Order: sequence, then C-alpha cells, then structure tokens
Amino acid sequence: MYEVRIKGTIQCNGPKTINRVVIMDKTQMQMFTGSKRYEAIEGWIKANYPGAKPKGSYRDFGVESKPVKK
Repeated sequence: MYEVRIKGTIQCNGPKTINRVVIMDKTQMQMFTGSKRYEAIEGWIKANYPGAKPKGSYRDFGVESKPVKK
C-alpha cells in the first residue's frame, strides 16, 4: 500500500486548496505517477469535487507517493 498526496488549487465558489493523502495499492499509485498522471488527477478531482475546475491547469497539481509504514 502507498500514501499518495495530491496537492493543488481548484476553483469552486472561490479558490480551494487541495492537500489530501489517499491510501492506494501499487497499481493505482502508478496511474498517478505515470505518463498519464494528469488524466488520473483530473478524474480523481472530478469524482471527489464535482463541478470544480482547476485554478490554472491540471498540470499545476503535484503528486507525492511513498510506501505506507507498518
């Protein structure tokens, strides 16, 4: 399992900063760090924040991942 931290700013009735940590398995984590990571970030934002748009672009979002310590 991996901790994936998603950071960025969305526009939803004013600017809102996102700094969320999500626990994922290795396959899901690789989607957020691979070549199509911006599509994965866009899908995650649309699922968790309906109607929100990025402040600039989805390329302004950052993702950090690290293994979960047991």
